[in-house]
Parts: sequence; structure tokens; C-alpha cells
Amino acid sequence: MSVAGMGWSNSASATEAATFVRQVVQENKATALTYLAVPGFRHGEALPEDVASLLGVPLFWVLDDALRAVQNICPTVSERALQETGFASVAEGCALAAAGPGAWLRVLRQAHAGITCAVAEGEETK
Repeated sequence: MSVAGMGWSNSASATEAATFVRQVVQENKATALTYLAVPGFRHGEALPEDVASLLGVPLFWVLDDALRAVQNICPTVSERALQETGFASVAEGCALAAAGPGAWLRVLRQAHAGITCAVAEGEETK
């Protein structure tokens, strides 16, 4: 399964974000997208719900503890994100946490128009 992790700034638009996530997934030959994973600390914002709807996938809110648990295996470190959120890697962390144990990053963090996206691959559990 493929999980796209996404972070965003307040200037991001849902249409632009969905287009960017779709492009990142397709260009990197990821398997069909299973979830859009976003940080739980932004729960209540409409943008991720809209993006997931445009992508036709369920939204997965990553709890802070799960995001914190994978920070040490995220290769990208954003000082800005760390200062603003307390997490050095939001998109990569969300993707890895939602893809589950043994997940690996197919796509490191990519950025465009106030949106960050990373893609993790994992084994779907039943």
C-alpha cells in the first residue's frame, strides 16, 4: 500500500494540493494510493478533508505520539517545521506512521505551493 503524507501552509489550496500529491505518486510509480496521512495537530482544518475527497482516498489523522515515534527515521529535517510544529519532518513522518511497521519512503519530501508531500510504502494488515 502507498500512503501520501502531507503538510501544508495556510496559503495552500485543496485543488493545488490534490494535483501535486497525485503528480508525486504517479511520477514515482507508487502503488495505488491507500491513504492521505496528515498531522493530528492540525485536526479541524478543512483542507485535508477536501484533498482526500479530491483524491478519492480516506484521510488518516496521525496522532502526535505516532508522528514523534518516526521522526528519527525521517531523512529530511526542516528547521522551519521544527520551530513551527515541534516536528522536523511532517510529510515524511505522517507517511511512515500511517503506512505502519516496516514502512519505507518511496518519495522523500517534495514541496510545491505551500504543500509538502512524501510517499511511504507498507504492507497492508488485515
